[in-house]
Amino acid sequence: MRFHQLFATILVVIVAFAVGRVTAPTTAEAAMPEVAFSHFECYQATFKGQFGASVELTDQFQQFNTGVGAPELFCTPVTKKVISGPHHRVPKPPDHLTCYAIQGPTIQQTRTYTNQFVSNSVTVGTPSLLCVPTNKQG
Repeated sequence: MRFHQLFATILVVIVAFAVGRVTAPTTAEAAMPEVAFSHFECYQATFKGQFGASVELTDQFQQFNTGVGAPELFCTPVTKKVISGPHHRVPKPPDHLTCYAIQGPTIQQTRTYTNQFVSNSVTVGTPSLLCVPTNKQG
């Protein structure tokens, strides 16, 4: 059951990223710096150390404060090739991501998205992960 929840969460993160790329930015987004994102593959991982912080998060849907829990995923940049299409190489620098558990308020907003696989719609619910750029050593 946990695997299905994790898979659904990863799918929501990917879809939310795609939705954010095709919808118009809000005033808060316009103030945020541009970041080039790669294609990522995420792994469940075991992390050492103590974790915990409080953050204020602002995205195209809402603004809220939340605690940051333990990391759940470690994501590596990948070179992806659609079998019937061109290679999509990782942009430089190839940053990694670490995704931490968060608890956000529930929202219900539907957006249409388009990527190289499909055009569809998604209803965004409750945020559960915060993925941050990570520099991997070694």
